[in-house]
Amino acid sequence: MKHMYLVPRLRPDRINAPGRSSAVARVAVAVILSMAGLAHSGQPDAVAQAKKAGKTGARLVGVAAICQPPGARAEDMEKWIDAAALNKPDIILLTEGCMHNTPRNATREEKDAKSEPLPEPGPITRLLSGKAKQHHCYIIGSYWRKNTQGPGRFNSAVLIDRAGDVVGYYDKKFPTIGEMEGGVLPGRGAVVFDTDFGRIGALICFDLNFDELLAEYKKKGAELLCFLSNYRGGVRVPAIAMRNQCFIASAVPDENGVIVDPLGRTLAESSHYGRIIFARINLDSQLIHIDFNVDRVRLMKEKYGPAVSVEVASPEAYYFISSLHPDKSIQDMIKEFEIETLDQYLDRSRSVRLQHLPKGE
Repeated sequence: MKHMYLVPRLRPDRINAPGRSSAVARVAVAVILSMAGLAHSGQPDAVAQAKKAGKTGARLVGVAAICQPPGARAEDMEKWIDAAALNKPDIILLTEGCMHNTPRNATREEKDAKSEPLPEPGPITRLLSGKAKQHHCYIIGSYWRKNTQGPGRFNSAVLIDRAGDVVGYYDKKFPTIGEMEGGVLPGRGAVVFDTDFGRIGALICFDLNFDELLAEYKKKGAELLCFLSNYRGGVRVPAIAMRNQCFIASAVPDENGVIVDPLGRTLAESSHYGRIIFARINLDSQLIHIDFNVDRVRLMKEKYGPAVSVEVASPEAYYFISSLHPDKSIQDMIKEFEIETLDQYLDRSRSVRLQHLPKGE
């Protein structure tokens, strides 16, 4: 994917503001160092928390993923988390089934009995809580959670905050057929968490295949999706990042764990020789279409200069705009210059299409 870092010359059919010049000079724009993200429109809780934490304009978030095999021993998990923490991440991702309280060949009844009894912490939760508090970061990992209403257990993504407290958990909505036949219960649906840097959601392995779950997360405004898995996902990961206009970070065993931005670009990728990955992303960002926005983006860039980044994805005809301003969010700038987001533009196009349908068709 090629990315052109110039604002293209305005075409007459794309003039979008009466009284503004239709001649647009080519303006060089700043490029964030591998940072991009979904804006926080419609997500007041996440934004309020981010602002309370002092992250008003640029919301730069350090994301680490530990791409080690599932079922880790406690001493290995501690060592890996300590290594991932060297980059001072805001959040660390662990794989699906990152740790177990029973051996692999345990009976179904043993696995149910030894599953973590959340909200009361079991041994896995206590270990991860201690590490989150030690390194002052969030940790999210997948392991079995006890079903308090009867037999069976959940495959749950558990989020622990910087103080070592359990924020909540997401139960895998779509376990595989084999999992369900082995006693794993399906979850109810998407769960989002408002952290001190923004709104995140979780997907576990087979979940990645179901568009209805992804649509739930987009509707709920997830800015970062944490994909905890034992399969790698392949091209679906960047495709979903573009479709949901969000960041996705994945923790998978060994190779091809990735951190991707809303343009589907890979910011970091694990390998056999490098199983801990890290990237710093900017959640105060927005994807917009070039149509009708060229003049407005130019004026925004002229006013804010290096405090706003404008990246041009030429094949997709998208702008990716991000705030680096200490006080102005990208949504503040969008409102100031009446910039139309990608979703707003597509919705308007649908509406105009209906108005132009031929009669009787």
